[in-house]
Amino acid sequence: MTSIRQAAQGVAIAMSTALAAHLCPAAAQQPTSPLGTLPPGWSIVLTDVVALFSGPTTDGTVTIVAPPAMSADGDIKSAIIEKAPALIEDLFGEPRPAGDPTPLPASDAVAPGLLVPLTVELEDGSEARIEATGYPLPGRRLQLILLAVPATMPGTNPEIMRARTLIDQWRAAGIIVNDDLTAKLAGPAQAPEGEDGSEPATNADAPASPVNPDELIENVIFFLRFAFDGANPSAAAEPSAVTALLLKDGRVFESEARAPADFDPASRPPGSPGTGRWQRDGEAYALAFTDGTQGTAVAGAAKTIAAPASMSFNGRFLATGGPPAEFLTSTIEFYPDGSLLLKDEGTSLSGTYAISGRTIRIAVPNKPPAAFAFGYRGEVTAPTLLIVGNRIYERADE
Repeated sequence: MTSIRQAAQGVAIAMSTALAAHLCPAAAQQPTSPLGTLPPGWSIVLTDVVALFSGPTTDGTVTIVAPPAMSADGDIKSAIIEKAPALIEDLFGEPRPAGDPTPLPASDAVAPGLLVPLTVELEDGSEARIEATGYPLPGRRLQLILLAVPATMPGTNPEIMRARTLIDQWRAAGIIVNDDLTAKLAGPAQAPEGEDGSEPATNADAPASPVNPDELIENVIFFLRFAFDGANPSAAAEPSAVTALLLKDGRVFESEARAPADFDPASRPPGSPGTGRWQRDGEAYALAFTDGTQGTAVAGAAKTIAAPASMSFNGRFLATGGPPAEFLTSTIEFYPDGSLLLKDEGTSLSGTYAISGRTIRIAVPNKPPAAFAFGYRGEVTAPTLLIVGNRIYERADE
């Protein structure tokens, strides 16, 4: 890793705005990187690693470093904890722990990972915060990605949020950085290994399959939010029912109403209100939101089911949670012919609906159609509970 050591000074200095400004002209000719399209103002340098730099700000520069995938013999958690500090020392300086390693949840489509927070002292005497994310790859290999920021940069800096979103997306996609600093998708939890433990051959000429947005969804759920009085912490107010959209890469978005095809996770970067992570708790989900003040265990019964390709049914449903919005009225009546009635006190509006997977589309005359996230519980022809957008509906008594 000699050339990495030679690059260390450049990468470390890039924590300041000076080198980032110096790198931007060259990067302007490269709108994309080996890891995909860069955020506006970001730039790239290739040494023995892929190094991405945010545009200079008054707070400093955000750096993402992605080395080629490496071997990970034995337990993946031990491999990450062992290899991340060694790589950071080569790049920046001797790392010191800055917190406990954080498990990144697994799902049916995403392998488990680990985030290790560290700090280093740079050559100019300043400190940097490092977030080392690692996840397993086929062939008993490991991909590490480092996020480095000046220690004085607030965690709410928009560039940090963009960087964390990028890293979450790469982990979900199973990005592999090759020795020639190109990258490809692995699908880490699904790709089988060869008989010799090597990575399976791929057809580089095969066209990429279109991504079905529903395949990114872990579940659409609801849970109870408890509000506490700071002056009387032992007394909780009446809980309110809240929806949450869970992605297979471990992210959770509270009260997200948009249909999967219309929802861009980058529009709600980590650290913004109502964002966090989930992990399994038996048959349930445990949620932890990034503002540090919220967290709850979600009962398995709060999960919903994705609809079949075409779902229609009969029933009257009353909203029991979530804020009202256009189309998301207090009462919705569904009919098997695909028509519906949207009712609020003193008003009634007729329209049509179409449900498939995790999306419900509603059309009303003289208004633009709308699409919302969807999930149901109960029989497909007679559901007992619906999540439509960010509202929870329960079947009314007949």
